[in-house]
Amino acid sequence: MLRFLPLSVALLLSAPSLAQPPAPAELARCTAIADPAERLACFDALAQPATPAPPAADPEPVKEPAAASVPAPEPTGVAPAAPPRQAVAPAPVDLDEQRYGIERFGAESLPPTAEQRTTPASIESRLKGEFTGWVEDTVFELENGQAWQCRKCRSVYHRAESPRVTIRRSFTGVYWLKVDGLNQQAKVHRIR
Repeated sequence: MLRFLPLSVALLLSAPSLAQPPAPAELARCTAIADPAERLACFDALAQPATPAPPAADPEPVKEPAAASVPAPEPTGVAPAAPPRQAVAPAPVDLDEQRYGIERFGAESLPPTAEQRTTPASIESRLKGEFTGWVEDTVFELENGQAWQCRKCRSVYHRAESPRVTIRRSFTGVYWLKVDGLNQQAKVHRIR
């Protein structure tokens, strides 16, 4: 595999040299044309990549030209106009998705909206029933009807009857549950 590496590199580096830019004489010829449409057609013809002629299927025998044949037109120095290019239709865009993305882009740095301002930074409630602590995936049922689940938390054991809890949102968006009487917090997420 490594023995082909120098050859591959040489081929890749020589590829740009195969695309020859137009000669300065051809550019000067196009620049000298006074009519804008003809000048544009000349430059367009230079910009088109050279396409190889299709191979002839069956060569026809060459006929002797008749003496009264029409002479070939003399070259005028103007390249024939390139055929017009067809416009490619862009892919359809779902405007709702586009609008959502545009509306949300950078919105986190804006001042909070009225709805965001009414959202409290923390809540206080009581746990239903007896509290014995928490382990991974413990569900906390609050008296206000909410349910929060412990996520990635260490085991804590503490007995209390309907202790007061505070759930606050940190600046990173993580919710922390603090039980009165404990010096530890549990990382939680709301499930109901």
